[in-house]
Amino acid sequence: MKRILCMLLALLMLASSMTLLFSCKDDDEKKPDGSGDEGGAVVDDGSIFYERSLVSDDLPEINYGGRDFRVVTHMEGEIFVKEEDRNQGNLISDAKFARNQAVENRFGVNIKVVYSGTYSEVTSYVSKTVLAGSDEFDLLLGMAVDTGKLVTKKLFLNWYDVEHINFDKPWWARANATDLTVNGKCPIAVSDLNYSAISSTYCMVFNKNLAASYELGDIYGTVLDGKWTFDKLQEMVKDIYVDDGNDNRDENDFYGLSHANGSCVNTYLWSFDNPVCTKDEEGIPQISIKTDKINSIVTDIYDMFYNTDGVYFDGSKINEKSIAGTLFYGKRAIFTTSSLGAPTGEKLRDFEDEYGIIPYPKYDENQLEYKTMADGYHTVLAVPKTAKDTEFVGIITEALSAESWKTVTPTLYEIALKTRYLRDSESKEIMDIIIDGRTFDFGYIFDGWQGFSFMLQQMMGNGNSNFESYYNTRFKSARLHYKTIVKAFDKI
Repeated sequence: MKRILCMLLALLMLASSMTLLFSCKDDDEKKPDGSGDEGGAVVDDGSIFYERSLVSDDLPEINYGGRDFRVVTHMEGEIFVKEEDRNQGNLISDAKFARNQAVENRFGVNIKVVYSGTYSEVTSYVSKTVLAGSDEFDLLLGMAVDTGKLVTKKLFLNWYDVEHINFDKPWWARANATDLTVNGKCPIAVSDLNYSAISSTYCMVFNKNLAASYELGDIYGTVLDGKWTFDKLQEMVKDIYVDDGNDNRDENDFYGLSHANGSCVNTYLWSFDNPVCTKDEEGIPQISIKTDKINSIVTDIYDMFYNTDGVYFDGSKINEKSIAGTLFYGKRAIFTTSSLGAPTGEKLRDFEDEYGIIPYPKYDENQLEYKTMADGYHTVLAVPKTAKDTEFVGIITEALSAESWKTVTPTLYEIALKTRYLRDSESKEIMDIIIDGRTFDFGYIFDGWQGFSFMLQQMMGNGNSNFESYYNTRFKSARLHYKTIVKAFDKI
């Protein structure tokens, strides 16, 4: 552990010119939380690394003598980093490698990906092996929505029955104990080990140079004052349209907002505080999408996409495959939708103009908080019912989650994003707001493409603004689907 921390120090110093984060001490020293770590200790420099090092994971000290901790996932890079891929200038990969080494050295284990493929291939593999009663893996890092539908097959254990898992610890999402627990059962959970649940969180980006030239005012101030609403977004972008001279609205023109279809559209349900499911008085999730404001939400978004000069909507294309992003990166749009991981990618990293990150707008100023969601492609955690040693699974999963929270998340959040890629202090403050507003709705995680979570994507892609018709057509089948999910919880 001492050597790993020293290597991480060297990397961070070279890559970010940061102040000293780690220091090597004598071999008989302990961590600030009192646990042994072969001599490494985190210096009290006031950094987030030091603050988080003080939080103990409360795990027993045990050595498993080189035992494999077997993982199945569609995102191999989230859990495993090859030796030859480290020290290549990727701060996140090196932080993951350090995390794994810390856990492996402490508990005498080998973290090993035993199967990886597309998310549908992973889902098929999990179903086949678990239903056959074969003990092939210890932990699944599966695609959220596709994994959620597996609950009806009763493939997973209840996380509350897995020893040493503590949802009260800060590395576990609050939604585990609220939205994702029903009658004391939680088969699917989210922790900081699910790095993709942070990087895939939806937000908006804007071109600061273009915003200034169009005199859009203090956009950051609008957000921080709680006045960043859908109406405000519409007010800013509705009249910003410049034709390229061919008298046709197309991808060669200039727009106030370029918008793809897909979950970046579905996000408005949660950013407008209109979740698909909420719990009733008995704690049972019920479909709640039909609120007093849902018809206005649908028609407002439809009007923005189809009746607003300043908005380019590529309804036929999904997310990054759309040319909506191309418009923004080509400086032909002021605003576009994105994710928190985008600044680490080449397009924003090499963007010539100054840019800022802001949350999705609120429905109106009466809404207290900004809210958002993570794309359904992000991973969630599940333990197969074939697991023979749940204490082993619990200890290593808890340790990996804790080390991710202490090392990987702050490296992404405080160094890679806030220090290396974001270009102003306001974006850093607003990123905290976006992260705090993440939701993991039961209705989304367990949608299985049979509920209402993809409603806006489907309706807007088809040019449909009739919510009542859509709702009445799907309600009975969606209600049956969620009832089946809830019943499956009882049998876990």
